[in-house]
Amino acid sequence: MKKFVVGLFAIGFAVTGCLDDSSDEALNIHENDDKDLYASVVVKDGYFTDSRDKNKYKIVKIGDLYWFAENLRYADSSETPNLKKNIGCLDNKSKNCEKYGPLYTWTAAMDLDDSLTTKKAGTLRDWQFQGVCPNGWVIPSEKDWNKLLEAVEIANGNEGSGTSLKAVSSWDESETVSGGTNRFGFNVLAGGRLNNDGNFQSGGKYAYFWTSDENDAGTAKGFSFHYDKDVASKGEYYKDHGMSVRCVLSQKASIKVDGDLDSSYIAEIPFDYGSVTVDGKQYKTVKINNLTWMAENLDVKADDSWCYNNEDASCKKFGRLYSWDAAQTVCPEGWKLPSKEQLGSLYLYHTDYRYLRSTEEWRSKDGLNFWGFDLLPAGGYKNGDFFDKTSSAYLWSSDANGSEAYALFVNYYDTPAIKSFDKKAGYSVRCIEE
Repeated sequence: MKKFVVGLFAIGFAVTGCLDDSSDEALNIHENDDKDLYASVVVKDGYFTDSRDKNKYKIVKIGDLYWFAENLRYADSSETPNLKKNIGCLDNKSKNCEKYGPLYTWTAAMDLDDSLTTKKAGTLRDWQFQGVCPNGWVIPSEKDWNKLLEAVEIANGNEGSGTSLKAVSSWDESETVSGGTNRFGFNVLAGGRLNNDGNFQSGGKYAYFWTSDENDAGTAKGFSFHYDKDVASKGEYYKDHGMSVRCVLSQKASIKVDGDLDSSYIAEIPFDYGSVTVDGKQYKTVKINNLTWMAENLDVKADDSWCYNNEDASCKKFGRLYSWDAAQTVCPEGWKLPSKEQLGSLYLYHTDYRYLRSTEEWRSKDGLNFWGFDLLPAGGYKNGDFFDKTSSAYLWSSDANGSEAYALFVNYYDTPAIKSFDKKAGYSVRCIEE
């Protein structure tokens, strides 16, 4: 990682006095042959490497956009003169630039002459939206940020967008708002802000990000996250404030993802697990969409139930497979089989079929276990044969249809569905609290 020298970031933000709103003429800015929005971007094993300084960045895809999952750390003012005296480290400590990235003025972020701090840049050319991002990446627009938040709000089960995007660590505690979950791997750190008077907005409490959108001669648009708010906030900020930068893939660039994007953040999501004890065995429970579910398949011995391939070890790992009649009898007191509507609401609540699946054991690609449901591919049983382990999961509902009954069917590659199956088949059981 590139080391930061405190002297490089000595506060150079000048308090500009009255803003010049009288001139709407753009400064004449010449083309830059070094910028390339059409670059072929390579992401290897979840990381992109900036060829300029060899910094590596985690990449995450949310909705249809690829984003840096870390704040930009580029700081070479010799190669990019517009950075000189226009970036700073939180609390003037170089280690904070390593952790949070520099705090850039808007002109520094956009790689524009700092005379535009109090002048309107006007209509910019396409290449200028690259700013200080590497080739193939750009400073996100307000529209990009809105698309990010919309994608999060569709898939986060009514959790606040700020909560979903904030990192699990680095944030001060709030009495009114729960901590960040980093549910999408975006990992917003509380990197603060450098005000244009040289003082800092507290690290631990705030994070501020620039967009490429100018508001007027003295302000540009951005988004902020607060320790005591569960949503992201849109705002307009003086251009000579110092704020963080996230890069988003240019629509003109091509991308090659070599290996999987990093999903290790899933293990850090703070699932609020409870527990219930059945026949001396403790099972994790989790609340999803106002229902409390067992977060493990039931393993209670009963007539017409089986361990996959008649192996006890499979029951310990994947739970037992029950006929539909047996499934009616095994939930503990105060718990019951879910209806088909409740199973349906479970998967409709999750717009991505990977969200229900566990992060291990699935054929080809494991799931994301997005909400802690941890659904394992336990397979099934019928007429003396076992099938589909590592490929599929089946969960019985309480609803029947003649000689068949309904179950949730989840496989390793497609959208879950409610289907009817022979009642004599053996499938897994998840109970819900009454």
